[in-house]
Amino acid sequence: MNKAIIAASAICLLIALGIGNLALGNTAVKGDEPAMMVSPQTIVLDKVTTVTVHTNIPAGSVVTGSVALDAAAPISVWADDCGHLAARFAVADLDLTPGEAVLTLTGTFVGEEAKTFSAEDTVSVKADTGPR
Repeated sequence: MNKAIIAASAICLLIALGIGNLALGNTAVKGDEPAMMVSPQTIVLDKVTTVTVHTNIPAGSVVTGSVALDAAAPISVWADDCGHLAARFAVADLDLTPGEAVLTLTGTFVGEEAKTFSAEDTVSVKADTGPR
């Protein structure tokens, strides 16, 4: 009896997590206009080496080699679980200083028109906070 309850509970939990992921997936970048979210939102310069950008832009509609964050080339570009463009960038390539920074992702859509896109997100940049 206990094994059946545990198994049923585990199945219910997995179903709930799956439905929650579908309902809430990539909620930070909803809408029809290109949008992005940078992670982490607070960058400690001596501790964070990379940032990841998540977008609402279908990955298949973008020329992968055209993607840049503040003119920095990505380390990697991929489609997230929702099929949206995601990319990772080296913090050292972004020329950040402590304070608030507006980061701009740019790129080109696939097609003969060579239509470009841009999206922005604001992050907090901090110097090292002390001993590790």
